Amino acid sequence: MSAVPNLATAPVSEVVDWAKTLKLGHDLTAATEHEEYMSWADQLYTRDVASLREMEKMTSEKMTDSFKFSTRFHIALKVAISKKTLETLPAIHCTVVFALYKEFNRILPKGAEKKAGECDPNGEDFIRRKHKQMSWLFSNKKDSSWSLLGVDDGCDGRDKKTGQQLDPSADCMEKIFKGEGYTNVTVHRLKEAIKSGKAAAVGLDEAKLKSEKWSDDDKLVAASQKAGAILYGLSQACEEGKANAGKKHLIAYTDSDLSTDLALSGLNFDTIINGKVDCSVSQRFGQAKAVNCSKLLSDEEGGGIGSGLARDSIVHLTLRHKLRQNLLPPLTLIIDTNCGHKCISGDAALDAVSMVRDYKGSFDMDWLMCVGICSKKAGREPIGVTAIPWVASVGESNFWSAGPGDEDDPCIKVRPWFKIFAAITQMNDWHKEKLAEVGLMTPECAAYVEWVKALKVEEYKKLTDNILAKLGDKDLEDMPDPTIMAMTLDDLKKAAA
Repeated sequence: MSAVPNLATAPVSEVVDWAKTLKLGHDLTAATEHEEYMSWADQLYTRDVASLREMEKMTSEKMTDSFKFSTRFHIALKVAISKKTLETLPAIHCTVVFALYKEFNRILPKGAEKKAGECDPNGEDFIRRKHKQMSWLFSNKKDSSWSLLGVDDGCDGRDKKTGQQLDPSADCMEKIFKGEGYTNVTVHRLKEAIKSGKAAAVGLDEAKLKSEKWSDDDKLVAASQKAGAILYGLSQACEEGKANAGKKHLIAYTDSDLSTDLALSGLNFDTIINGKVDCSVSQRFGQAKAVNCSKLLSDEEGGGIGSGLARDSIVHLTLRHKLRQNLLPPLTLIIDTNCGHKCISGDAALDAVSMVRDYKGSFDMDWLMCVGICSKKAGREPIGVTAIPWVASVGESNFWSAGPGDEDDPCIKVRPWFKIFAAITQMNDWHKEKLAEVGLMTPECAAYVEWVKALKVEEYKKLTDNILAKLGDKDLEDMPDPTIMAMTLDDLKKAAA
């Protein structure tokens, strides 16, 4: 890495040239790396917006260009733009909602060796880090305020190596924020909300939440992985919004890990307020200036997580988008439904809570479907998208595990991609009457549903193999890929036959 120029005053070209010399990866567990990129952000923030946007265009306008620059520089640049953008908006109160599901380790600071309740090799220290991120974002926005709100599914357990009983995630979070003296952080326990009737009162499906391994004597809500916690958190955030009258209430819901720097949220607030939509969905790919960082770099490459998107992933993600937009029309605009960062106006947040049916792996899609239907029915514009840099938290992941597979299975590589379509067609079944009510259940949508329901994994493999053959060896520079997006339903059927 060359010497850091004065990022506040150096010419744009000089800053970009310097950024090209940085190591590409970022380690979410390394506190020093967070502090380093925030020191860059502090300097970049003092520049005018036009020069920051020029840097952004040079480094991430095209997906393939974004791969050449450091993950940390992408974040530093975009949080600087986010903070400057926030300061142009009216008074806001933001409630950040996140679920705590088996977060025994990442909630702790990093440590070379695991010490239960103290540190962990995969530790991201995400409560303190999220608090720092929001504190920085709002530091010059004196007419506004914010808070953090965690909700635990009650998933206590035992350490796999030592057998030691682990504290529930909520207890870990409570210990941290009370120890730090934070006055704008709260934690809720989903099991308590269900048993007291509060969850049912805000529209959650109590019978579904009690449908798996329910016991009044423990803290576990086995039927909820993130979804029940987030939905209850949204309801509690709305109550918080009532106490901040005179401010536009916005809710950011995010993953518990540090994959999305919360200081980016000013970009989403702008999408909602100036874009005049109910909900802003962050995207890590699929639009200009989005940056997907999920490439695990070797030690020779500098380590950490760098930006990139594999060729096969581009094909599968494009195909998922192509089919999903026809199966679930409210999601047409969204290419990346699964990015763990979304913002919604408090006025709209409760509308969809009672409609959501998926309380596990496909929750994001189901919730966004319901938001789209409710907002359209109310005559409002439902959803906008916001480009952000996103970094995979690779140490631990609690959702959408593909599980073990048979190595002799010729479809082993495509099964994880294929299995999402069962969930998508089921969502169409759940909501098709309401889709029809708002004019979104078209004959074309019905034709796609009929075909995808009957699609077999072997046919999906043939479809993707034929698409890859059609694309040849050329570099794929766009996500979604335009060749796939141009295919008709008849084209898809022929390629899968």
